[in-house]
Amino acid sequence: MPKDGRLDLILFGATGFTGWIAAQYICKHAPADLQWAIAGRSQDKLTAKLREIRKDYPDRSLPETIVAGLDEVSAIKLASSCKVVVTTVGPYCRYGSNLVKACAEAGTHYVDCTGEYPWVLEMIEKYHETARQTGAFIVPQCAFDSAPADLVASKIGSFIREKYNAGTKDITFSLHNLNGVASGGTMETFFSTIETYSLSKLACASKPLALSPIQRPYSAPSHLPVFTHPTLGKLTPWIQATPDRAIVMRSWGLTKQHTPEKSWGDNFSFTEYKRVKSLLEGLLTWITISLLSIGVLLKPFRWIARKVITQPGFGPDQKFDINKKGNLDWRAVGVIDKDGGEKKGSKVFGSFTYNDGDAYALTGLFIVEAALHILDMEKGKAAKTGLGHVMGGGVLTSACLGEGFLKRLEDAGIKIEARDL
Repeated sequence: MPKDGRLDLILFGATGFTGWIAAQYICKHAPADLQWAIAGRSQDKLTAKLREIRKDYPDRSLPETIVAGLDEVSAIKLASSCKVVVTTVGPYCRYGSNLVKACAEAGTHYVDCTGEYPWVLEMIEKYHETARQTGAFIVPQCAFDSAPADLVASKIGSFIREKYNAGTKDITFSLHNLNGVASGGTMETFFSTIETYSLSKLACASKPLALSPIQRPYSAPSHLPVFTHPTLGKLTPWIQATPDRAIVMRSWGLTKQHTPEKSWGDNFSFTEYKRVKSLLEGLLTWITISLLSIGVLLKPFRWIARKVITQPGFGPDQKFDINKKGNLDWRAVGVIDKDGGEKKGSKVFGSFTYNDGDAYALTGLFIVEAALHILDMEKGKAAKTGLGHVMGGGVLTSACLGEGFLKRLEDAGIKIEARDL
């Protein structure tokens, strides 16, 4: 099907929990002249969402509706009809590959909110070069997974490079405050990833530099299951550490490969933790995560879990209020590497703060603002800066969208900073 790009944006999965949050964000914050559509498998459900939009946002022009399934023909239909596709339809390892392929081949930009790093590795191997040739920006994990880690790491690495002309030895990143619980779709994604990939592929994808275009020996500071960081407090390993590290190290590798003058250094490493209030809380968190990591490998555990958790398509609160306030806070400390001269070992503090909602509100904000930023660059409303334009396209990260994206996030209520400690 020839590409006409008639629409600016298509939101695929708008009838699901996370997709509907993104749809509400568009209604509340996107430009009034945005030409967009909501897409899903059921026309009845899409029509019901139009009624909700008409009721809750009476001054907003209604989006079009597109009935699309998970097959290759539907993926081509979506990719050929717009400039940017935003998709919340997961598990992506089961339902997302056709759409990435279609967007990469059509030169259509793509944004998602997955945390499935083994699947992202598969998409890099299959479609990165195709997307570079067509100019498509393919931006996975551009949400709660793994944009905060990626953007804070980029902020610290860039700060140290620009101020001290030095590399960053390592970054210790911690989830300082979190509100909200996992939805059914999030849990199903976790289980599906385990069922889709062999243990050997999961182990390969879990290596620190699995998504990076540059391979090298990798070492990072190691700690006890619970330890006290002089700046960040008591920390324990966190479940998002592996997917977040995968994306951060891809940003490191792409930066070093395509803009070496901005490199974060040859020895850069990234570790992620969760702040806890006590040794007991830390040990319980560590034990829980360890047991879950083992349990998900067992079919009986997954069967029982699927019976008792929220079902996919529904969230922790079906009366989700996009205006509800919350607090999300990540903090980090970066250490200047040996090429920093007398500044070697000095530290830089970084932070990410969002006080206007929970993790799902943040996800809706991220994927929509990323898509709108890409659209503005396409339309000449924003400067074409960032690593993505240096590369010309490909499977990118949120950090590849550049300073313009950071400015959009700041205007949307997110504060990202780096400063000397």
